[in-house]
Amino acid sequence: MRIRNFKQIALAFLACLSFASCKKTVGYSVVLWGDEKNQLNNGEVVKVLVKSNITHTYIIENPKTNGKEEIPLWQLSEPESKSKAKKTSAVLSEYANSFASVKLDGLPIRAEAVNTAKQVYRLRKGEIIRVLFKGEGAKVNAMEGEWYRVLTSEGTQGWCFSYNLDIYESENGGKREVQVAKKNDEVQADDTNLQTIRSHKWYPNEYRYLLKKKIYDLNKMKSSFGFFLDEAEKKISFANSEDERSWDYSEIKKISGKQILFEGANVNVTVKSDEEIVLQYVEAGKPKNVVFDSFGEDVDGIIEKERSRRIGAMEKIASLGPRFSSENYGTLVFSSGSGDEYNFNWNDFSLLQPEVIPSSARTSGTVAIKYLIPDSMKSSYDGLLTFDFGGDYEVNFLYKLTDSGLRLEDAVRGKIEDNILKAKSSSATVIFLEK
Repeated sequence: MRIRNFKQIALAFLACLSFASCKKTVGYSVVLWGDEKNQLNNGEVVKVLVKSNITHTYIIENPKTNGKEEIPLWQLSEPESKSKAKKTSAVLSEYANSFASVKLDGLPIRAEAVNTAKQVYRLRKGEIIRVLFKGEGAKVNAMEGEWYRVLTSEGTQGWCFSYNLDIYESENGGKREVQVAKKNDEVQADDTNLQTIRSHKWYPNEYRYLLKKKIYDLNKMKSSFGFFLDEAEKKISFANSEDERSWDYSEIKKISGKQILFEGANVNVTVKSDEEIVLQYVEAGKPKNVVFDSFGEDVDGIIEKERSRRIGAMEKIASLGPRFSSENYGTLVFSSGSGDEYNFNWNDFSLLQPEVIPSSARTSGTVAIKYLIPDSMKSSYDGLLTFDFGGDYEVNFLYKLTDSGLRLEDAVRGKIEDNILKAKSSSATVIFLEK
C-alpha cells in the first residue's frame, strides 16, 4: 500500500525505533509476490529502508517510482546484503512468474518436503499460491509430482507436493486466462490432448498385464469397461472391475501442460501419451486416480472371442449329454442358461460330500468355464468347470469329454492364480459320468 502522506512514514519510523531490527537501511530483499499496486515484479531486488514489527511492513525504495512504498513483510524475502539478495533472486528466477491453483480442499503445506512432516497450513480448493522454487523431497506413494516451496497470500511459506496443484504462469499477480473449449462441440484446433481422448478407445490399465500374460479374466475384462466421453450429453464416465462412476460436466477447460478439466464434474484428465491417460477425482476428501490405456489390438474382439470359446465349450458338453450319470455319483444334467453360464441339476452326489461338495449344497445351480488351465494340462483335460451350488463358495472340476461320457477330477484344493489353475488338488477325487 502506498503511503499517502509524510505522517504515515513518520509513524512507521517512530514505531520501529523501539526495535533493534530497525535501521536507516535494513538491507536488500527480493520481491516474492508483486502486484499491480506497487508495480513490483516477482524476483526483483529492492532496497529496504525500514522494517516495522508493529505494522508488519517494510518501507522500501521503489525502483519504478523512486518513491517510498510500504509493503507487507510476507511479500518480500528477509533483508540481506545486496550481493546475497541477487543470489536469492537467481534461485527464484526459474519460477519468477509461477503460480498454482489448488485442486483439493484441505491440501497441506508442510514444514519439510516429506509427506509426514508437520502441517503449517491447509489450503482451500481454488486458492491461488505462489510457486517459489522446486526442491528435493520424499516420494508420495505412487503419485507423480514434485515438491515446491510455496507462498500463500496470507504469508505462510512451506512445502507442497504438486500432484494436486495446477501450476501456471502469470505476470499480473496470479491472474490468468484459461483456454476454454468452444461451445457447440467445436474444439480449438491446437487442443491435441482433447483430440487424443476423442480418437482412442480407452481400457482399464490392468488390461495391459492381462493381455500380455494371456489371462483372459472375463470378470475383469468386459466391453463395458473403460473411460467414456459423451460430448453430446456432456457426460464422462468410467467402469472397471472395482468401480464405476459417471459425472455431468458443464464445459471443458484446457489447463496448463496436458491436463484437461471437466468443469462441473470437478474431474481432471491428464494425457500422458497417445496410449495412456489418468483420470483424477476426489472422494471423501482424498484424490482418486484411475489409469486407462489404448491398445493397437482389438481388445473388444479378444474379449468376445474368449467368451464365445467358453460358451462353445459348454454347448459341446451339453450336446454330448445333456444327461450324465454314475451308479456312485448320481446324475448330472446340463441345460442352457443366460450369458456364458449354464444351468445344472445334480442328484445323488452324497459320496462327494463333504470333501468335495459342501454338505449344504443344493442339487441345482449354475456352471460355467470361469478359469483357464495352463498349456501343460491341455493334453489331459479340456478345461475347468466351476459349479455354483447356491452358497458362498464354488466347486471346481477339471473335465475331459470322451466318446462315452464326462470325466471329472476335483480341483477344490487346487491353486488358482491370475485366473489360471496353477496346480491340481493333491489326492484328488476322479469320477466318470456316462452319457
